[in-house]
Amino acid sequence: MNPVLIVTCRAGSEDWCEEEIGNVLFPHDPELKVVKTKYPGLLIVYSKLDPLKAYTISLSSEYGFVEKIIPVQIHDKFNIDALDKILNIVGYGEKLKVKLRVRGRRGLSTIIWKKIMDLLKRKNSKHDPSSNICLYVEVIDDYFYVGRVKC
Repeated sequence: MNPVLIVTCRAGSEDWCEEEIGNVLFPHDPELKVVKTKYPGLLIVYSKLDPLKAYTISLSSEYGFVEKIIPVQIHDKFNIDALDKILNIVGYGEKLKVKLRVRGRRGLSTIIWKKIMDLLKRKNSKHDPSSNICLYVEVIDDYFYVGRVKC
């Protein structure tokens, strides 16, 4: 199984959050796993479902504890060159709102941000804070996760 969603909730409500997202996705994949990370309020959902299908299904419900759901279209061991895979989900000339979050790796945010901006330039694309398409880039310890959806 692969990571298909990153789910956030308020710190301290991870158990409720895990139950909520699990109840919504379980009928579609009874083997899914919702894994709590060492970071408060951060869960990763592993499933056989396609990430965008899992994302669409997860949006079909209302939640009391789930705050944000991000599809994981790209997942890999982190190294700065592996970020080039972002180009696979960025359209040519596209304007995207880039949302970067780095956990467990101090001092890398600026370097990763610059790399992402350089990658966007290669596709004649750019970061636009007013765009309604978000490119989420999450670095969690030794891995990175990327998803592109409507904000």
